[in-house]
Amino acid sequence: MTDIRTTSLSFDWEEVEQEPITAVLARGAMRLTNGELSCDEVALVLTGKAVVLRVNADTDEVLVSLENGLVAGNDGWLPLDQFADIVSRTLGWCWLARNYRGYVDTFTFAVDGISPSLTFIGMGSSLWCARVTPIAA
Repeated sequence: MTDIRTTSLSFDWEEVEQEPITAVLARGAMRLTNGELSCDEVALVLTGKAVVLRVNADTDEVLVSLENGLVAGNDGWLPLDQFADIVSRTLGWCWLARNYRGYVDTFTFAVDGISPSLTFIGMGSSLWCARVTPIAA
């Protein structure tokens, strides 16, 4: 049986919900052969802190932490232009998803409310990035 983690979120999300996003940075951003985006780490920079997403290389679980002092250009953090449209908007709700093996390998969050906007899945020791698009009725 798999050792199941209870969460990959290391802080209370209510600390950042409704906070404006001032920048989106990444380390190890790359375009995959199929044109999709993959990153080693992603940071949603807020005022004075950042929500940082990483992958556990052994389990592909997405680890989400709240950190201080992230600045573009420092330690390899570079602006992630693909997410420029969420800068100046606020963080909404978030979701953690568990795969069939018991690993929390998906992190999804809303921008400006409760409708899911972006999702990050741990695959191959990297973050696979995607937008969530609602299905019209």
